[in-house]
Amino acid sequence: MKKLVRGNAPVCLRRFKHGRDQWSVIHNNGLTDDVWGNINDMQHGYCAYCECKLLEDNTKRHIEHFIQRDSDPALTFDWGNIFGSCNSPNRCGKYKDTSSVAKKIDLRRVCKPDVQDPSDILLYLNTGKVRVKTELNEKDLEIAKNTILVFNLDGDSSLENSRKSAIAGEKKLADAYWQMLVEDTAGELTSLLEAELAQALIRIVNAEHSTTLRQLWQYNKSV
Repeated sequence: MKKLVRGNAPVCLRRFKHGRDQWSVIHNNGLTDDVWGNINDMQHGYCAYCECKLLEDNTKRHIEHFIQRDSDPALTFDWGNIFGSCNSPNRCGKYKDTSSVAKKIDLRRVCKPDVQDPSDILLYLNTGKVRVKTELNEKDLEIAKNTILVFNLDGDSSLENSRKSAIAGEKKLADAYWQMLVEDTAGELTSLLEAELAQALIRIVNAEHSTTLRQLWQYNKSV
């Protein structure tokens, strides 16, 4: 997960309201692509939760209500409650809405990525796994644990393998950077290393699994 900046709401959402309209009016009025346009402006074509690339195929992605419509119908057309998610049944939005484990968790105690920066509470390892960051306060510790469970961010082998594939393309460079960083005890390479890190972070900013790659360069943790 990565921090998302939410832009303006799709104009079409203003036409409808809960209690009078069902969410199906979006599809029935040919407005699905309009909503996706604003979602893509926010998410740059990636799933809000697992950061996998979303194909422009509505059979492989879905418009996701963070708080389910049946849980709070008033949020049905609320732009602040809408993300784009992959269609994997084993993680992300589908898992949140169907898993017996996820259903027991209060979504008010889960990271909402347009409000809270997931990188502050989640640690992505260079093995493809994800863990809760250490030294969190009690509230953030609960949120971090719940977030991993609700979206199954550490329990889906296909997601782990996808992260590994992304890591493989950067790990040799990142390992070399860290080796030089450790050996540069006199600080003679500080400027060079800072420039290399800055260039790497620019290169990966819009890549698939960019949070994993960024933390590879920043922390390079395996456990």
